Amino acid sequence: MVRVDSDLTGAARIRDAALREFAARGVAATSIRDVARAARVSPGLVQHHFRSKAGLRRAVEDFVAGRVREAFGERFDQRSVAELSSRISAKISDFIRENPDVFAYIGRSLLEGDRAGGALFEGFLRLARTQIDRLQSTRLLRPDLDPDWTALHVVLIDLGAYLLEAGVSRFLGEPLRSERALARMERATVQLFVQGVFRADPGTTRAKAAPRRRRVTRARKPRRPARQSSASRLSTRTE
Repeated sequence: MVRVDSDLTGAARIRDAALREFAARGVAATSIRDVARAARVSPGLVQHHFRSKAGLRRAVEDFVAGRVREAFGERFDQRSVAELSSRISAKISDFIRENPDVFAYIGRSLLEGDRAGGALFEGFLRLARTQIDRLQSTRLLRPDLDPDWTALHVVLIDLGAYLLEAGVSRFLGEPLRSERALARMERATVQLFVQGVFRADPGTTRAKAAPRRRRVTRARKPRRPARQSSASRLSTRTE
């Protein structure tokens, strides 16, 4: 039994080293020897646990997918839109803080665009779409939203900044993963999804705000009887 525990610990150490190397170099540019060197084990031990580089990558993919499901698979039960959006943004920031190597690997896989990276992206979209469907059932979302594109927008906005991390950091003037930058991104994302970016149309606002005028129907004055002519009055008196 001790031997099995030792093997599992060794396998996890090799997997984590592969995760870092794949994220830094890319899968194609990383060899089993590179992983063994980073894990401080022999190449033979890597092959003993994972058979091949393909098997090693599958182990890394399973580990990454598990961490993503653990972080984002839970149901969000916030009752207000602001609370919900803040919760989701905080979840993403917390995931990046706690799993920097995992997120770096996700970025590398998506940029490489191979089959495994595509499967990872589809997994993100399925998770996002599941959350969108749950939120629609609670009536927190507008009924006219396109659920597929809503899921895509969430994933693209949240992942896009990190795929372009170097350029975004230069633009912001501070590292994207710093506490200050992450907090700023959280606030901006909440504002975008909850409040939008456009001001209300002044004309539309005035039209909605102006009280509706009630039509007042004035009572008609009684008509005066027609004045009789002098001849008619004379004729009446004579009679």
